[in-house]
Amino acid sequence: MANELDIVGQIKFAFYHLLNLILFFGVLYYLLKKPISEFFSSRSLKIKNEIDKATEIIDDAQKTYDENSQKIDLIESELTELRNSIDSVTNKKISKIIENAHLMIDKIKNDTTDIIKLESIKLTNDIHIEVLNKSIEFTRYELMSDIDETKDTMLISSFFEEVKQNVISNN
Repeated sequence: MANELDIVGQIKFAFYHLLNLILFFGVLYYLLKKPISEFFSSRSLKIKNEIDKATEIIDDAQKTYDENSQKIDLIESELTELRNSIDSVTNKKISKIIENAHLMIDKIKNDTTDIIKLESIKLTNDIHIEVLNKSIEFTRYELMSDIDETKDTMLISSFFEEVKQNVISNN
């Protein structure tokens, strides 16, 4: 029986402690419910506000990124247009320079041809003048020497032959 009393005493002891524990938790719940719920409520509100601010910052950053991306795309397209324009102008200038060079080459060729023709005519005239001077010298020499009719005829014939040969060789 002592064992029974001991078990009943232990159950009573456990029951009172359990009741004390339940009461303790009940009092804690009653006393701490409002401050804890306010704490968690304010904490969740603070976290929500921080999330909203972060979302707003992220949205602003995304807008800024999108604007900058558009500006970069615009700059890239303008650079492409500028490069194409520069290439076009460069190609036009190069073709103009080449065209001018070809025109200058043609002018130089024509001028050179004209100079060669004029020099050729000048040389031909110089040769004719030299031939005439030699014939005059020869004629003076012959006039100085005793001239007779046969020599005179031969002289004129040879002169005509020389002139004839010069005329034929120059053509």
